[in-house]
Amino acid sequence: MKTEFERLFEPGKIGTLELKNRIVMPSMGARFYGLWGEVTDTAVEWFRRRAKGGCGLVIPGAAFAATAIDPLKSSPNALRVDDTSYISGLSCMAEAIHEGGAKAGIQVSPGAGAQAEGNPWMPGLQVTSTIAPVSPSGVPGIGHTLPGSKLKQPRVLTIEEIRQIIELCGLSARNVKTAGFDLIEIHAHGGYLIAQFMSPYFNKRTDEYGGSFDNRCRFLMDIVAAMRKAVGPDFPLTAKYSIDDMLPGGWDVKQSQALAQKLEAAGVSGIGISSGVHGAKMPAAPTYVYPRGIFLPFAEAIKSAVKIPVLVGGRLNDPRMAEKTLRDGKADFICEGRALIADPDWPNKVASGQLEEIRPCLSCNECRQAGHRGQPIRCAVNAAAGKERRYDSIPPTQSRKKVLIAGGGPAGLEAARVAALRGHQVTLCEKYGQLGGLMLLGGVHNEEITAFSDWLVAHVKKLPVEIRLNAELTPALVEHIKPDAVILAIGGTFVSPQVPGIDRDNVFSSKDMLAMMHGNSINKGILFRAIAPLAKHVITASMVRQMLGSNFPIKKDVAIIGGNFPGCSLALLLAEKGKKVTIVEESDLLGRDMEANTMAVLKAEIKSGNVKALTLSKISEINDKGIVVIDAQGNKTLHETETVVVALDLLPTESKLAAQLKDKVKELYVIGDAKSFLRIKNAIWEGFVTAWEL
Repeated sequence: MKTEFERLFEPGKIGTLELKNRIVMPSMGARFYGLWGEVTDTAVEWFRRRAKGGCGLVIPGAAFAATAIDPLKSSPNALRVDDTSYISGLSCMAEAIHEGGAKAGIQVSPGAGAQAEGNPWMPGLQVTSTIAPVSPSGVPGIGHTLPGSKLKQPRVLTIEEIRQIIELCGLSARNVKTAGFDLIEIHAHGGYLIAQFMSPYFNKRTDEYGGSFDNRCRFLMDIVAAMRKAVGPDFPLTAKYSIDDMLPGGWDVKQSQALAQKLEAAGVSGIGISSGVHGAKMPAAPTYVYPRGIFLPFAEAIKSAVKIPVLVGGRLNDPRMAEKTLRDGKADFICEGRALIADPDWPNKVASGQLEEIRPCLSCNECRQAGHRGQPIRCAVNAAAGKERRYDSIPPTQSRKKVLIAGGGPAGLEAARVAALRGHQVTLCEKYGQLGGLMLLGGVHNEEITAFSDWLVAHVKKLPVEIRLNAELTPALVEHIKPDAVILAIGGTFVSPQVPGIDRDNVFSSKDMLAMMHGNSINKGILFRAIAPLAKHVITASMVRQMLGSNFPIKKDVAIIGGNFPGCSLALLLAEKGKKVTIVEESDLLGRDMEANTMAVLKAEIKSGNVKALTLSKISEINDKGIVVIDAQGNKTLHETETVVVALDLLPTESKLAAQLKDKVKELYVIGDAKSFLRIKNAIWEGFVTAWEL
């Protein structure tokens, strides 16, 4: 009998490797590894948990194979496979994946080359050493994502060093096979070393490893040959590369098709689809600003050129889109990376038809950004991600408590969910008439936030949680309920610059928009006052998003006050809608808290002229012609604009409530934006851990 997801759960083969289904967890740089690149217990449990969730193949990596020649880490806490001393830990990882029910692949890389952003593999040399990254031709890398990092000028590899790297890749492949892995994926994307040899943008060599197409591909083909010799004729080898690196005069689709045919002829078992270069527009991990299934045209192009399997990801976390991709013959395997960070049980939930149970991924790349900061992977919506050894299950409480929670935003909802799952008696009070808090507004920027908000609200409503809407928590209510614990998740405080004209009808703020979505009147003309009673019933994040494409209420020329994440994300959305945007930011840095790949898109918009950025600048006046801006030298300039939007960070709420309740309850907690404005990830984490520890 045919099922809705028949193709997703159909067995498949990559070379000689048989997989139970078509779902693959691709390499994502988990950053759970030790100082020297060794496997840790945290890494083992991370991959075990993803395997238990039901996918057919799990691919850790990237694992570095030639650190003696390419001496810099791609990023902190990377994985190594270039010595037999790593086999023991690698074996534990492969065993854990097998015990979870999946096959174990591993992605192997000869190095990051000019894209290297980490310190030397030898600790302590980051200041004293003059070690430079390596490259085909000395062309610098594209972008840097570590705070305060700066890519060094790379040196050129010699022919002898190239041959040593190739030999080391063969030795590393033997280590991986010995450790018990079932497949090797060669890392040739993201602008790393192999990709640099392939692309005319980076490769200016005139010897056997540069110039013609075949010469530029020689480095990869020689690595394939060395690995094949090391692992034997039947061991599955795949290669993942960017089908278009999006660089001027660089690597493109036509070259990718020709390379796919060369790889197939050389006995490679499959092709993984990627795009772009890390740090540039259209990266390997596209964020919410890109459409779902953005890599599918690339997959189709490669699929038309070869008969070996094609593996594709790129925002394919909608199960129906993933299934359709397979049914339409656009690819053979679906890569679910960030989706399995948000919900490791994605495959099992899809298989059982429990789609509404899947915790949505925000495509925000918080997971990747944590790694760029030198931290292990963390997830905006799954507080247990990377902490499976402690938080993978929610244990029942041994001492049932009466818990009163103020605030129905992400922190309060997550606290209510976890506290109820533990068996506590939970009452949730929300000041307004609907749940979601700032997620209602966040969905305007990112539709996945709306999906997550709906998921969180639905799960709280399924649990024995008493929800009181239009109910503000007061000391009197606390005295009446007599809770054992009170959790204040009442959100942050909106701020606006106190300048002449800030109350004009053409000046809008995040506070105004959220008030409208709650059905409250805003003082912006008769129309807004008239629609206020109906607004909470009809104005959704999706509707606001559509309205931004019109000339009401945001007109063509827009000034945004605030250049941190809220302002930058809004600028991207407005630019997409065809608006002319100017961002005014008081500090010297735009997008200080913005994820690197999304920031790369904003930089492209600035470069194209769709967005103008004024840093070290502040608004001094808003008048009928536009905004008056003061720069760092004190010069005043009028910038003509039709609409002004205030998109500043929130401030922690200075609430008297906490002080009033201090002696009235045994346990009192302040969490989320009420404590500090640090995005959804922190709100979810604080809600989760506060309730888990009750």
